[in-house]
Amino acid sequence: MAGQQYPFSKSRYFPHKRMRSADFIQDQEYIEGKLAFFSRLDFGKGTALGLEAQRIDADSLLVSPGFAVDGHGRWLIVDEPAICRLRAIPGFDALRGETALLWLTYCEELTDAMFVPGERDEVREYASARERFSFCLTDMRPLPPPPGDPVLFSDVILFEDGDLRIRQVIPKVLPAGGLVQLRLVVESFCPEPLEIHLAYAPRLPGFLSEDGQPLSLEQTLRLCQGETTLVLTGRLSAAAQAVLLSLPEHGFLLEKRGTRLPARCEVQEELQVTPDPLRTLRDRLLSQGPQELWADEPEEGVPIAGLRLLRYGDQVLLRDTFPLSGGCRAELPRLEARLRHCQGFFPKSQTAAQPPQKAPEPPEPAVSGGRRLMNTGVVTLNTGLHLQEGHILCSDEIVHELGPGTVFVEFGVENIYPAPGTQRNYTDLLLGDASLFAQASGTYDCGFDQGVRVHPEKGTFELAVRPKGELRQSALRLRWFAWRTGEDAGPGVQAGTLLRLEPDVAHIAPGGMIDFVPVFAQGTGMPCDFMVPDKQSGTITPNGIYTAPKKEGLYQICAQIRDMPETRVNAFAIVRAPAGEAADAAGAL
Repeated sequence: MAGQQYPFSKSRYFPHKRMRSADFIQDQEYIEGKLAFFSRLDFGKGTALGLEAQRIDADSLLVSPGFAVDGHGRWLIVDEPAICRLRAIPGFDALRGETALLWLTYCEELTDAMFVPGERDEVREYASARERFSFCLTDMRPLPPPPGDPVLFSDVILFEDGDLRIRQVIPKVLPAGGLVQLRLVVESFCPEPLEIHLAYAPRLPGFLSEDGQPLSLEQTLRLCQGETTLVLTGRLSAAAQAVLLSLPEHGFLLEKRGTRLPARCEVQEELQVTPDPLRTLRDRLLSQGPQELWADEPEEGVPIAGLRLLRYGDQVLLRDTFPLSGGCRAELPRLEARLRHCQGFFPKSQTAAQPPQKAPEPPEPAVSGGRRLMNTGVVTLNTGLHLQEGHILCSDEIVHELGPGTVFVEFGVENIYPAPGTQRNYTDLLLGDASLFAQASGTYDCGFDQGVRVHPEKGTFELAVRPKGELRQSALRLRWFAWRTGEDAGPGVQAGTLLRLEPDVAHIAPGGMIDFVPVFAQGTGMPCDFMVPDKQSGTITPNGIYTAPKKEGLYQICAQIRDMPETRVNAFAIVRAPAGEAADAAGAL
């Protein structure tokens, strides 16, 4: 459907009418057009339910099931989780910046092929068209406002770069003698917290703050990824029919990472003043016809998430995903009505509105675009010269980085020994009683009792080891694994699914070593094969221990469930000498 056609036209039936294919097509367009008109009028455009994008690894992401309405009123239903490879999404090759938009678009899948007579020969046609969806990517850009907003609000972008965007929003009709809010909407695209200092003093003649001073704001903010709203409240102190809103030369100043940045546009707009601004705004909105209300709908799809990219030479990696502003969501009137009905079940003291000075900041984004399900690490325990039988070694409290709550911890003793005939090392991980293995690779000749104490409130744990005989090693190297059960990587992802390698992007010195660990859904693991695409990318052992090449660059590491190539996941190693060593090498040259 190309778009709404006004006026709507439908087939007219009468006795002995000869039906043509055009008549049936007209009936379909009439029904689809009426449904699309209702959807746009009642829901608007955007994501209505679900469709949350979550980073899996540096090359893929997961989109949860959900429902959206596009600018033509068509319904986009994602019925099962969709795993998308970044490089396979249309539009990836055209990306130029470090932030991007992920779009959900409407498409049709033609099915039930048949041959029908043509002008010269039979031609293939399809009897059914299944409504489907697809994804595409574009560079980050301002999105068109919801229908009706240009009539109701003055919305101006004061500043925008790769880290954040700051917009000034105020109603186009102001109350005579009443309070009105002027809002600054700050959108942060950074995955890490960003600290800024903002000074803002618009010029709005006759409007004073509640304490009788001209409207101004100066504040230091620590922004998490997402949207933060700052509010200035004022009242018109003089009689007027209109006021001129402007921003003087020094009325906006942003300080970010030690750099002072001015506003990037000029603001000057006349705003009407009336005793009843809501009635005036309502009349303005209802005076719009459908063609005027939905005239600016150039986008064919629905934006569902923002992507943060990491560029290294010609390579592009997925660093993080972040949600878009609330203006990109569609409304569901029936569900909203049920939520309002629930408010009657709670005391007013618990449903009171928050102070309008600042909207709640979104929580700091979790690791890998969502709550981590698994983590691993190494701790070394010093044993002295000889540790007698029955003595207990305990570690300090270790932070597992999975957050508060119950986690499960397993650990074993790592035994590192040289590989015969090479300069590399092998690693055995001894879980349980090492004495059950013949000589345990020639190192440990006694078993161990092992214990773990987890502190759910603090998100930490402790490890304890008691040898069953005399221990001749001066130190024990313990490899621990912490995971959650009963949780999944995303809706519909079954246990045992290979999700990613941890870490999925590693910074390493030339010739250095790092251990890549496969991460599975619900902690259910399977044997994996590790590999590197070419000989110049370094080497990796069957256990996942990677040795970087001597040459700096970006290298790929692959893993798959044994004999299942379709399960392959990728990780990347950025090989770069430390700054001090690089400077020494340059001086030597």
